[in-house]
Amino acid sequence: MTDLAHPAPAKITLKVEGNSLPQLFENAAHALLHKLIESESVGETLREKVMVEGADAGDLLKAWINQLIRLASDQYIIHKKSRFQQFDVERKGPGKLRAEITGELVDPQRHSFRMDPGQLRCEQVELLNGPKTLEAQIILISEKIKLA
Repeated sequence: MTDLAHPAPAKITLKVEGNSLPQLFENAAHALLHKLIESESVGETLREKVMVEGADAGDLLKAWINQLIRLASDQYIIHKKSRFQQFDVERKGPGKLRAEITGELVDPQRHSFRMDPGQLRCEQVELLNGPKTLEAQIILISEKIKLA
């Protein structure tokens, strides 16, 4: 029997690719933005600095996605674009990145989340070698999903 008061968490899979690790990370941020909100409604009125570290490229990508989710859930900042100021990572070994994101504060009159970022987290990242590009499969877990 299913417990309707406490539904099982939903898994959301993002598949992204890029010609380089920085492009892969940027494309992952865009994919997250499109899952969270109507991206065309987000302006570029503020800047925020972000720094994350990871044990390897996959861990760094997971930390990057979770940091963007936390910006939306805790500080009500929706990212639109990223500019990497430091991107030190190889496929294996520890890495860190520092970026300036542009976006804006959540405006309830213009922004309607497709899913609550406060209920969302990046659970797993798998980096793959595609035929011509780098690919990543990103697993997000959401406790609740708002159907659009």
